[in-house]
Amino acid sequence: MADPNIALNKAAGASSYVLPYSPSRAVDGTLQPTSRWLCNTVPAYMTVDLGATFVITAWTVRHMGTAGWATPDYNMCDYSLQGSNNNANWVVIDSVVNNTAAITSRSIVGAYRYVKLNVTKGLRVNPQYASLMDLEINGHPPNANLSSLAISSGSLTPTFNPAVLAYTTANVPYGTSSITVSAAAADATSTIIVNGTVMTGGQSTVNLNVGANTINVLVKALDGVTTKNYTIIVEREQGAIISNLVISSGALNPTFSSNHLNYTTQNVVYDIKSVTVTPATNIAGCAIKVNGNTATSNQPSTVNLNVGSNTINIAVTNGAASQTYTITVVRENSLYLDRVNLAYTGNRFTYSDVAHMNQATFNYTAVVSLKASSVVIMPIAEDNGASVTITSNGSSQTVASSVASSAISLPNAVNTISLVVSKSGAIGTKNYTLSINRV
Repeated sequence: MADPNIALNKAAGASSYVLPYSPSRAVDGTLQPTSRWLCNTVPAYMTVDLGATFVITAWTVRHMGTAGWATPDYNMCDYSLQGSNNNANWVVIDSVVNNTAAITSRSIVGAYRYVKLNVTKGLRVNPQYASLMDLEINGHPPNANLSSLAISSGSLTPTFNPAVLAYTTANVPYGTSSITVSAAAADATSTIIVNGTVMTGGQSTVNLNVGANTINVLVKALDGVTTKNYTIIVEREQGAIISNLVISSGALNPTFSSNHLNYTTQNVVYDIKSVTVTPATNIAGCAIKVNGNTATSNQPSTVNLNVGSNTINIAVTNGAASQTYTITVVRENSLYLDRVNLAYTGNRFTYSDVAHMNQATFNYTAVVSLKASSVVIMPIAEDNGASVTITSNGSSQTVASSVASSAISLPNAVNTISLVVSKSGAIGTKNYTLSINRV
């Protein structure tokens, strides 16, 4: 629906006019031959005081051609519409050049109290004369109302009403870190500003802090003066959340995020028999348990590890809300040697021995007769899946646990043999030295 003619019967003035054709006759709404503004000096202008600032959406000039004079001879050529809010400083809103039509009508957008029709080239039949039958200005008062307001999580209380400015919503869960505000202005020329940012496309995303959040939806009419501020208070629940989680051995995978619940770490070596887990929360009222034992935020909790896969549960509760984070830690099997079986041979000489080992010692000595010229070594690892690289006299060979090596010569009185225990996919090695002394 088009806006009404807000210039109708308003106070009009002009740079000059020929009696009785005063500018007021151009805003009286009639098209009688005598109901027109006539000026015999161009450039010329006529002004209209709209009485208040209006949002102007269109303007129309009806030339003398609409009242019986010849067209285009008695239609004005070049003119513009200007606007002002103090009747002193003027802004060009729209311009018409080389007009031939009996009626010129255009859509515009502006907010002004005063308008001026400025003529720079008058009637085609005589450019020094300015005359028109009617100047129509269409517009409406500034309007800062909303026509709709909604939020993506929860509904407004009370139900939206353009006249009601303050609203609340039902609490949103902690996991809702942002919401979308949807709004439309009753006047399409008004601007909607949500928490200081101009809304585009009818929607704005607002990040939510824990607790009460006030969302300001400011509507600013085109005049820049008329405003209305709607508020929505959204309460984001505290929830059962940890803000950080650290483990003493190995980094969490993926990197910790409050919204991600399940983690793994790199394997830990057999020698690591326990780890500490340090959960933290910045939410008052949260209770934390690590594998069923009460824990304190930002304080480490010790968890013993079995060989193989270990699941560590970090349970968080806050009132009725609860959530469990898990860390899976794999403790590798042992790379220690249990013993080494030794089978010596020489000229008419055989002898068997066992070197028993423990996890605290890595250097061992075996004594054998000078008659022994070679030895076959069978390493027995605590983990049957391990392998052992045996190096002596610059030569190396690798055997599986419980598998005998090929013969190793013993040319010296003291023969040093290196045994390095490893396992495919495992971290590190265990390095032993066995000295065989021939006496």
